[in-house]
Amino acid sequence: MPEDLPKCPSCEVNTHVVLINTAQKVGTAIGGATGAACGYIGAEAGTIAGAAIGSFVPVIGTGIGAVVGGLGGALAGFFAGAATGNAVGKKVDMEVIGEYRCNRCGTQFES
Repeated sequence: MPEDLPKCPSCEVNTHVVLINTAQKVGTAIGGATGAACGYIGAEAGTIAGAAIGSFVPVIGTGIGAVVGGLGGALAGFFAGAATGNAVGKKVDMEVIGEYRCNRCGTQFES
């Protein structure tokens, strides 16, 4: 939303101004890694459920169900953690750091 962005001190317009989102990138990476680790640790329930569902096809179904259940827990944790880290990082970028860049003239400034 250009209305929410500050004006470039050189160009005096905000149409080419973007937020420098360093904390958002770091938050996404940390949140994703943490979420995947927690999801993997907590995937025991998914593994058991997957194995139980897969046991309708003996041996192979149990193994595939356990793997799918475990990976599902890790992936769900990764995406939930990445989304949370992304949102927290964006908030930090906007309200704490507040660094912007004008893509028209290349000026970086704080707001």
